[in-house]
Amino acid sequence: MQRNSLFIIFLVFTLSSFFFINCAGTKKNDDALTEKQDSEKKDLDDIEALLGISSEESSQTKQAPAQDKGEKLELLETDEMASQNNNSMAAAAAQQENQDAAKYEKEISDLKNQVRQKDQTITNLESQVALKETEIQDLENKTKNRTASTPAGSIAMEDYKDYYNGARASFEARNYQEAIGQFEALLASSSTHSLADNAQYWIGECHFALRQYDAAIIDFEKVLTFPNSNKKADAQFKLGFCYLLKKEKSKAIEEFERLKADYPKSKLNSRVDGLLAKY
Repeated sequence: MQRNSLFIIFLVFTLSSFFFINCAGTKKNDDALTEKQDSEKKDLDDIEALLGISSEESSQTKQAPAQDKGEKLELLETDEMASQNNNSMAAAAAQQENQDAAKYEKEISDLKNQVRQKDQTITNLESQVALKETEIQDLENKTKNRTASTPAGSIAMEDYKDYYNGARASFEARNYQEAIGQFEALLASSSTHSLADNAQYWIGECHFALRQYDAAIIDFEKVLTFPNSNKKADAQFKLGFCYLLKKEKSKAIEEFERLKADYPKSKLNSRVDGLLAKY
């Protein structure tokens, strides 16, 4: 019993000593580590003091680069996306502008071509009109010269048509009195020529244009005396028209009825009803 008690006391003493020694050793090591860390911190503080920065600033500086780097990357990515969008929009706008410009240029080119074609057409028509006017004037001059130098009744048959065309040119130029003299010269030269009935008809047209309706009626009645004349239907129509303009409507209707009866296929019949309604 006594031996057991002594063994327990020895064991407790031994464990206590071991624990104390270990604690003392650990404490000694911790103190040495703490002194080393304090020394390193003091050296770091001395270096920062020489550089003019504090420990707080140094800590912030160490942490800032990572944060700034992330922010810069985000900004770069945003700028790059914005740049790409701007480039895409600019390219699309440029393409549309080019398409519009090409479209407008084509429209302008087409319009210019149309204008050139119209100008050419006008020029051609003006040339044709000038040529016809020259031909008419030459024919009139030729007819005047022949009429002046040729006594009535002495026109050669081979020249009859030329004189007739000259008289017609005078009529078309509204030189009615001159045309009457030319047509009468033709009739005086020959009343049996194939154009004689035409000459008589155009004398009536000259008087009609001059509103000399009584004289025109006599002229158109003479046309009806020519056998196989191609101007009979026209003369019959103009007879009715003359009476209508003279306010002799019953006489006009009588002449128009004769037109329908003698020349039922004449296109002039379609104008009769319109004239009667108008006058």
